[in-house]
Amino acid sequence: MLRIACFAAVLLISILPAIGACFPDWSIAAPIVHAEKLATVETLSSIAARQIPGIIVKTTLCEDDGVFVYRIVVREADGKLTNRTVDARSPFGR
Repeated sequence: MLRIACFAAVLLISILPAIGACFPDWSIAAPIVHAEKLATVETLSSIAARQIPGIIVKTTLCEDDGVFVYRIVVREADGKLTNRTVDARSPFGR
């Protein structure tokens, strides 16, 4: 089953448009993270806790011009929501 999911992820990656696409469904995004050896959401959250004020409330994997990024929504201490984009291979410059 995992091989099928990885194959589907690799196939999907190969046909992505150059302008970018997002994968809000983690049943599709997770195999891409694994196949491309991207930082996991757990790693992203751990790094973010040390690098930015606030907490991540939503994470979406996207592909922009051949580069994988995480688009995150952060709730700051005052409750304000902000959007950030970080490199999925090296979030916050690890």
